[in-house]
Amino acid sequence: MNEYIGIVLIAFGVIYDLLACLGLIRMPDIYTRLQTATKAVTVGTACILIGAAVYAGPGPLAAKALLCMVFVLLTNPTSAHVIARAAHSSGIRVERVTAEGLMGREIESELWDVTKKEDTVQKDLLMHIIANCSIVEINQHVNKEGLFELVSQKLGHIQNVSPDVIKNKLISREKESVTALKPDFAIPHIIIAGEDSFEIIAIRAKKGVFFSEDFPAVRSVFVMSGTQDQWSFYLRILALIVQLVRTEGFFDKWLKASDKEELRELLLNGIKGIRENKN
Repeated sequence: MNEYIGIVLIAFGVIYDLLACLGLIRMPDIYTRLQTATKAVTVGTACILIGAAVYAGPGPLAAKALLCMVFVLLTNPTSAHVIARAAHSSGIRVERVTAEGLMGREIESELWDVTKKEDTVQKDLLMHIIANCSIVEINQHVNKEGLFELVSQKLGHIQNVSPDVIKNKLISREKESVTALKPDFAIPHIIIAGEDSFEIIAIRAKKGVFFSEDFPAVRSVFVMSGTQDQWSFYLRILALIVQLVRTEGFFDKWLKASDKEELRELLLNGIKGIRENKN
């Protein structure tokens, strides 16, 4: 009888571990992968070891299996905690803001919870960033690599960082997930080394930027580059931009604006209107 119970437990543990391996492949980022690599694997491995102890019956083999199970239960959560903290300290973010999620009401509400906590100084600083951000017009159709080459030169000069470093970071970020969120809207963003630095470049590409087959002609792009300590500004400006592009007629106005100053006024007036509606 014990042999059958042991086989069932071992089989259950093997299936659980196989599902955990599938989760490692399917999960989008390190944090969700840790869920499968620790919780699921811990349960699966524990079942295998308990099954082995039951199958073997009382004796040295069962004792070793149970000791191994205790070791797994103690070390897996600890290692997961250390890895998660290291990832967070390195600036790795949760990849849960997908194209659909970012443009949905749930994430919009979540982001606005951040902006509601702004004091007057923070609001003025955010408006100052928008009022003084670089605005670039691109009059020919380009691919994302060409766009990144252009903005990396500008950001490198402003932030005193090698343009090659910025370009490589933008390309690597794009490989993780496409930053084009709508047919007419993309928001590439990177974290750079250093402190107290945040820049945004607003780009109007009348003939579009090719990001992918799904987004072949993105006409409004907002590139953000900042240090880890400026992460809160990224969230707040992201919230403002996402809300702004959702306003009726934004993309038509963006394309019809006569020059860079009119584009800047469109951004500033749009953000002011959003804040007035939120208050």
